[in-house]
Amino acid sequence: MDKSAAFIKHIVIAATLGLSAQLDVFYMVVALLGVFVFSWAGLFDVITVPDMVKAWNENRKEEFRQIASGQFVFSLLLSVLLAVILYLASAGVAEVAIGFDQERKGLLAEAIPWLLPVILLYIPMRAMGAALRAIRNFSSQYRSEFLITLSILGCVLGFRENEHVLLWSYSVGVVVAFLFLLVFARPYVFPFCNPFSVFIRRAFQLAPGLLVLQGISYVLVLTDRIFVSFLPVGDVSALAYGMVLPALLPGLLALNSSGAFITAIAEQNDRAVVSDRLNDIISLTIYVGLAGTAFMLMAGHAMIQLVFERGVFSAGNTASVVLALSAYAWAVVPMLLIMPLEQVFQVERKIGSMVRRAVFGVVVNIVLSAWFLFGLGWGVYGVALATSISYWAMLLAGLRGLEYLGYNIEKRRHLRWIGWNALTLLLACGAFTALKSLLESSILTLLVAILVFAGAMLLASLSCRGREQDLIQSTIRRCLPR
Repeated sequence: MDKSAAFIKHIVIAATLGLSAQLDVFYMVVALLGVFVFSWAGLFDVITVPDMVKAWNENRKEEFRQIASGQFVFSLLLSVLLAVILYLASAGVAEVAIGFDQERKGLLAEAIPWLLPVILLYIPMRAMGAALRAIRNFSSQYRSEFLITLSILGCVLGFRENEHVLLWSYSVGVVVAFLFLLVFARPYVFPFCNPFSVFIRRAFQLAPGLLVLQGISYVLVLTDRIFVSFLPVGDVSALAYGMVLPALLPGLLALNSSGAFITAIAEQNDRAVVSDRLNDIISLTIYVGLAGTAFMLMAGHAMIQLVFERGVFSAGNTASVVLALSAYAWAVVPMLLIMPLEQVFQVERKIGSMVRRAVFGVVVNIVLSAWFLFGLGWGVYGVALATSISYWAMLLAGLRGLEYLGYNIEKRRHLRWIGWNALTLLLACGAFTALKSLLESSILTLLVAILVFAGAMLLASLSCRGREQDLIQSTIRRCLPR
């Protein structure tokens, strides 16, 4: 429901604004908040979870409450500091978008005050979600994320002509979600505990490295948008919309933000068991991710045209978004896997190893973006492709690092599974290409693509004997009652 509401929100915004300067500014300020606020929220989302899981499972409830409440208070203090800094330095922060003209830089500086509730409450909200997940209350955070999106959607639908609605609707959504989570987390955060207790200090020994890891994806997004800010008005928005579909799968599987996997592995002391779970995640990621990539490459234009091309969103806008999508689609598999890998490194308290690999990915992204954009002139496509390559660099380096730690990554198993899925998907691509010329409308093209690639996935799962077949069937059975 959360992802569906978010998708509808994008449709409404696209039809109302198109790829415009106003939308460019919105996505640029969100990228800035990602680096300065959301990365901190990601840190608070996971940093104390292993300690809270152990305290709760060992019935040390008072210690659990001291960690949960102390982290919440710490997050409040940090949020106030960030809000003051960003408000006072809003004009300077806007200069980060070095390719923007002065008009868009001015709009960017004016946007920050509208988002002060997000800056003040988003990190504490995620701190409360971490405490609830530590006791396996996952649904509360999922519902809070849905409330954010639903509130934004309602505001955009009701006040679509308001020039600042994209900004203040986000603040409304975060306030609603914060109050919702507070109802469930209140027994664990009130009365307030010492934010600098020994439990908090011990957990935050990993903070510098974890903050880098949590911020890497936001740095990649901001880097992309800074490079694209040199291109004509609307290209920042095209880049953002090009990521909507590739980011949808990680969001639906809850691997990129919820932190659920860290709860499961923090409960285990046996590396062999964690290795088995990790290999299962890799197998499922290959199954879903490769199919998603092939589907977006083949049917991306039909989907973008059908979903977004209305109102002021033109055919030219569609072409720009499809360019970005065709490059970002290659990043689906690493986007699905990087967060679970980071959580294994955190439980192992080997953050430095993953940080070095993540920084390597950022360097790859910057170098390739500059080359593709300024050297080869590939525009939006080049910047998006550089990001996809950098995600793969981080993923492969992370898997290698886990092997050094003693985890068993079953490479032969996964290579066989990749080959088998690639074969069935190539057959699906050939069949779809043959049928595509006979299809006259976007909706019919999309329906045929769904049937063809769903059939390829079904063929891959039924014809492959062994662990993957059992894994897919058990996963489907586990999900169906929900």
